[in-house]
Amino acid sequence: MTMKDLNTIVNTLKEYCTETFNSLSSPNTFSITVTHSASWWLASLESPYFKALESSIAEIWNIQHPLKIREGGTVPTIFWLEREFKAPCVHLPLGQASDAGHLANERMRLLNLRNGKRVVENYLTRVAQI
Repeated sequence: MTMKDLNTIVNTLKEYCTETFNSLSSPNTFSITVTHSASWWLASLESPYFKALESSIAEIWNIQHPLKIREGGTVPTIFWLEREFKAPCVHLPLGQASDAGHLANERMRLLNLRNGKRVVENYLTRVAQI
């Protein structure tokens, strides 16, 4: 898969939405304004740092393989950190999709928090050996 630059993606999305609206022959008007955009970040699944984190999660949670889900509101920050410091990054979410992240009723299970601490400790031990 070819990674496209952010401006190409935004412009292509705007064109598609405009063309789709125009095909409806609606008496309404349509405009689209992008007020904020951010580059994506995608971890290398072959990175030794990713492998160390994956192993730490599996060990602490006593599972075969952690799920790899492409989501996360802080991902644009990770892209920036990786670019600025020229160092590989990993992302360790501690919550669940049902935690209502950044909403008034945001929550996290204590088990996730405690195991997250253990994962970080285990991960740092593994990173020291890379």
